Amino acid sequence: MKKISLLFLVLFTATAFVLKQDNGGKFRSLKNNDFARGEKLKYVAHYLGINGGEAVVELDKNLYDINGRKCYRVNVDGQTTGVASWLYNVNDRWGSYIDTGAVTSHKFYRNIEEGKNYKLDETIVFDHVNKIGKLVQTMPDKEEKKQFEFPDYPQDMVSSYYYLRTIDFNKKYNGDTIQLYGVYEDSVYDMKVRYLGKEVLKTNFGKINSFALSPIMPDNELFDGGDAIKFWVSDDKNRVPLLIKAKMFIANVKVELVEHEGLKYDFNFAEK
Repeated sequence: MKKISLLFLVLFTATAFVLKQDNGGKFRSLKNNDFARGEKLKYVAHYLGINGGEAVVELDKNLYDINGRKCYRVNVDGQTTGVASWLYNVNDRWGSYIDTGAVTSHKFYRNIEEGKNYKLDETIVFDHVNKIGKLVQTMPDKEEKKQFEFPDYPQDMVSSYYYLRTIDFNKKYNGDTIQLYGVYEDSVYDMKVRYLGKEVLKTNFGKINSFALSPIMPDNELFDGGDAIKFWVSDDKNRVPLLIKAKMFIANVKVELVEHEGLKYDFNFAEK
């Protein structure tokens, strides 16, 4: 079941100054001119030669108060489609409350329905003052609660997608790495993403100038090699993920943007 969930996780896998806050914590301030409330993106996953699933990423028009901080709320709704839904039905929602200034996670949640019997509701609340994460997982037959420590500016699997969009890749050189601390359940991962340079990418909307990136993957049972994932984000102020390709041991997966609305800027199309 986790392997099915990770197909959607593939979609989501800067210098800052520090300001003192009234709550006693410290938060960096990242300038964000890259995404706007109301933005909506739709992706389709191709798996074993078929359209295996789709995900809609929606940035709420409202702001929310979490931990005394203003936050964006992002929902990612993913589901299997077509033949894949007959074989193994997936209907998941992943969501995050993201600090508007620091672009870090304050609260993460998952509502998972996979197959006929697997259900999971999960929340993680991040206490940035004490650097303690509080995880609650609720299943039909039990509930588990855990606490874990985290370093500055943790990113859940949704907020990391938005953090990367704040980075000016025009100031990066080929081979440079971007570091972030990713959280999945009660584990914290030292994640690095390698910048691979500029490329022209053929998309459903035309040829778009893009930045190519690749997460540096640890040894695992799912992905085939340390450079198993490559993705492209638009070379413009949106920095929208356009395409993700993942080499998995069982098959290759491709996730591509097929619809968009509410983007703050036009795409930077390549000259014909």
